[in-house]
Amino acid sequence: MKPWKAVLLILFALAVAAGGYAVVLERRGFSALATPSAIEEFAATMARKMAVPSAYRQLRNPIMPSTENIRRGMEHFSYHCATCHSNDGSGHTQFGRGLYPKPPDLRAAGTQNKSDGELYYTIDNGVRLSGMPAFSEEHTAAQTWRLILFIRHLPQITPEELNEMKGWNPKSDADPAHF
Repeated sequence: MKPWKAVLLILFALAVAAGGYAVVLERRGFSALATPSAIEEFAATMARKMAVPSAYRQLRNPIMPSTENIRRGMEHFSYHCATCHSNDGSGHTQFGRGLYPKPPDLRAAGTQNKSDGELYYTIDNGVRLSGMPAFSEEHTAAQTWRLILFIRHLPQITPEELNEMKGWNPKSDADPAHF
C-alpha cells in the first residue's frame, strides 16, 4: 500500500472513532459517576504507559526492604496517601469514590506488576487529568522509595497494621474525635 493511502486510512479510522466517541459523550457527558467505556479505559491505560519515560522503567528501589523502612513508608502513606487510596490500598474512600478515574487498587496486579521506577515516576510526577497530584516537591526521594516498599507490602498487610495506621491518618476539624 502506498504511504499516502495508509495515512488516509489511518485518518479515516481516527475520524470514525472520534465520531463514535462524540456520540457516546453526547449520551453520557463527562460525568465521573458513569463507568468508563472500554475505549476510555484503553486510551487511559495507553496514555499512562506512554507517559512514563523508558529510563524510569529500569530503576530499582535503592532502599532495602526492612521492617523499619516498610513501617516508615506505612506511616507516610497513612498520612499522605490513604485519604484517596485507603489504608489498605483499595481506593475505597469517600474521596476515592468521587475521583475519575478512580484510584487503582494498589494491591492488584496492575500496580504490583509495575516496576519500582514506574511507581516512583507516578508518585513524583502525578497523573495529569486524574486526581493523582505530583509529590516531587513535598516528598524526598527516600520518602518516595519507602512508599514504594510499603506499596509492595500492601498485599500482605495485617489487620494489626491497618489498625495502627488509623492513628496516623490525618484528622480534620470535621472529625468527631476533634470535638
